[in-house]
Amino acid sequence: MKALERTSFPEIAERVSALYNEEDDAMLLGMLGQDYVIRHSGILLHGQSAPENHTEIILDYLVSKGIEFTMIPWRAIGDFLGEPAQDFRQQVELPLAQHVAELISRATSLLPHIDAKQVESIIGSDMAFTVRALPKVHLHVEISQETEEFPAEVWVLFSNNAHTFLSVSSLQTLAEVFKDRMLSLLRIY
Repeated sequence: MKALERTSFPEIAERVSALYNEEDDAMLLGMLGQDYVIRHSGILLHGQSAPENHTEIILDYLVSKGIEFTMIPWRAIGDFLGEPAQDFRQQVELPLAQHVAELISRATSLLPHIDAKQVESIIGSDMAFTVRALPKVHLHVEISQETEEFPAEVWVLFSNNAHTFLSVSSLQTLAEVFKDRMLSLLRIY
């Protein structure tokens, strides 16, 4: 949080595509369909202090060196690590795979809540959508239903240069927040 105390918001807002409010000297930043207010004293969500993992992601995004957004080709988190990411699969993709049928049948009501839109699949899956997780970090999600031969699957990919806006650990956390948000929305809508 110390980084926020002495940060020039107008410069950062332009680089990371946040809105700057000169009167309040604050920024408004959208993440996974929710608006966060960033002040020199902290980050707020719905008028309350944002959860710690959300704050970590946003702080990492604000201090990143990234400038230009490049969406495709999509990349797996292992591409940024240089090795397969089993933890990512366990923490993000497999929990979502348990709800594939619900995700597909309720996509129309769920996707607007996370700033997502349905797109054409790049691998021939049953459904695909792109999420504007942060203004310059997008997720691409591919979903396949269970068949006689294969279990239900979910694959979560990142925009091509997401690692220039977030560290790999923050990318992992962002995907976990996305998963938690999707599962929470399934309970509500």
